[in-house]
Amino acid sequence: MASTIDAVTIINKASQLLGDASQTYWTAGELLGWLNDAQTEIALLIPNSNTATTAIQLVAGAKQIAPEDSIRIIEFTRNMGSTGLLSGNAIRQIERKVLDRYMPNWSYDTPNAVVVHAMYNAEDDNETFYVWPPQPVTPTYIEIVYSQRPVLISDMNVGTKITIDDYYQNPLLDYVLYRAFGRGTESAGNYQRSQDHYKMFADILSIKHEADRNANNNIPTK
Repeated sequence: MASTIDAVTIINKASQLLGDASQTYWTAGELLGWLNDAQTEIALLIPNSNTATTAIQLVAGAKQIAPEDSIRIIEFTRNMGSTGLLSGNAIRQIERKVLDRYMPNWSYDTPNAVVVHAMYNAEDDNETFYVWPPQPVTPTYIEIVYSQRPVLISDMNVGTKITIDDYYQNPLLDYVLYRAFGRGTESAGNYQRSQDHYKMFADILSIKHEADRNANNNIPTK
């Protein structure tokens, strides 16, 4: 869902809360940089905060590369044929060690355009995944859901939106205030304000993560 909130709205609100509406001490450029940092931080901590569902073309063989703007792959959904437009069989994600044990030759098995299994471990390598059977010389497409790096906000013109979902506007604001007060840590009061805003930022994301997990746990598995 496209955002409806202008980046400048959050930045101006931060300036008001900082008591620096003229953006003299904390400049507009600094605040914009921290807003971009906040979006990236949220995307790293909450994988579904900025997702993309898209068909990607594989390469020949078993070893594959995630999209360049991927933080991590969330799900492998289905085969999408030779053009990326034809819905095909579902893909089952499994642990690589399962195939290592029962099918040691899986990485050089007979190629087939239809992917049956995908293997991916973001803890080990969030840019690489494997498919079985290996892809032929003319590879096919599959559909994936992945956590996408937020597009950088380039300016503070009216109409330039934040690039993650609107409901993250409060943690975005808290993160900007955390970084801003953190720059003035020569004051004990500013240091405490900085820590308080980071705690609010983290608490909101923790609540969101827990709510998502509970919702997922309620989905029937049979």
